[in-house]
Amino acid sequence: MAQSVQQAPKYQLYRDAVTAVDSLPMADQKQGINLAGYKQAHIQIIPSGGANPTVAVLWWSEDAGKFIQEQTPITKTGVGANTAYEFTVDARGRIMFVAFTTLASGSCKVAVAGFDLNNLL
Repeated sequence: MAQSVQQAPKYQLYRDAVTAVDSLPMADQKQGINLAGYKQAHIQIIPSGGANPTVAVLWWSEDAGKFIQEQTPITKTGVGANTAYEFTVDARGRIMFVAFTTLASGSCKVAVAGFDLNNLL
């Protein structure tokens, strides 16, 4: 099973020392982060060593047996070499994978926090 996330404002280090683009499709659910019960996910991309990455957010599909994109893909372009950035997506309790689609140099970390916990689950 995918690792679990912390509730905002506590961020969980999700991926560390990423130095290359991801080979997609990703078919290993354990590579994702479990956002069960959370309505939103805050995602921090922390580059170093000259990295200016582009990332995509994918969701686990049990039927497809892999992470899939939304109909309108969720992609975020880097904002400058070694410049961290954050964005928020609607998690809706799903298992998420943050894929690096462009990473020419350096390395990156990804930290994630869940927001708006639904305690009725």
